[in-house]
Amino acid sequence: MTASAEPNRAELEQLLRFYADSGLDLALDAEPSDRFAVPAEPSQPAAGAPAPAQSVSGPETAAHPSAPTAKAAQSARIPDDRAVELAQETAAAAGDLDALRAAVEAFDGCNLKRSARNTIFEGGRRGAGLMLVGAAPSRDDDKNGEALSGIDGILLGKMLAAIDLDKQTDIYAGFCVPWTVPGGERPTALHMKICGPLLHRQIALARPRAILALGNAASQHLLGSRETITQMRGTWVEADFGAGPVPVTALFDPAFLQRQPSFKRMAWLDLLALKKRLTELAPTA
Repeated sequence: MTASAEPNRAELEQLLRFYADSGLDLALDAEPSDRFAVPAEPSQPAAGAPAPAQSVSGPETAAHPSAPTAKAAQSARIPDDRAVELAQETAAAAGDLDALRAAVEAFDGCNLKRSARNTIFEGGRRGAGLMLVGAAPSRDDDKNGEALSGIDGILLGKMLAAIDLDKQTDIYAGFCVPWTVPGGERPTALHMKICGPLLHRQIALARPRAILALGNAASQHLLGSRETITQMRGTWVEADFGAGPVPVTALFDPAFLQRQPSFKRMAWLDLLALKKRLTELAPTA
């Protein structure tokens, strides 16, 4: 049998790129393990063998046999209904954006937090009249600890600049779910339901004059609609998130436009309509 050749550098880079695109960025074991193998029975000590040494720790440090380990406690899953209630309680208790940000960073009701590097609560500038809402932070956002970063953020910055808006000073940003989803997938309906109260409270505290929902998932969540973004784009809907009605419209997500550049023409028309609407909503002197 002819031995297979070792992979070359290009093949290794392609494999690593595939792993990264799949959300795999950490090797757990040096060798693969069979997770379905039946664990071997613990061996019994031979007759006459000395008993294992007893711990010399005092009663303060000795573990109770029935007490869960720290690892088990950390992996304990909060029931879905309770997670929603916990998010509602967390949101209601926050009196300002600083308090809400701290509460979201401490919130453990969404399992996405366990796989994310960072909690991405907000971006842009607080007090801006236009609030952008995405479905979830990108992988670049999670890596950089900053909202609207990476290649998608660069494109978004160019789109906003085309209508005389600065990404850092003229918009405020938030997410339906403040943790990235492995593999770049969209958050599930359950993720949205759990984190919804947190986003709604963020919108109520930020008090934007208008909201721009980026992409299908964010648009459907904010507008409570099953229509696709191609059906929702170009229209405005008044929605109330706890501080009075605010107009909401939808725009193609920059990540989608990177994959489907033919839709950039429609996005440009939507941006022009957005600029006109923002002029109408601008406070008079």
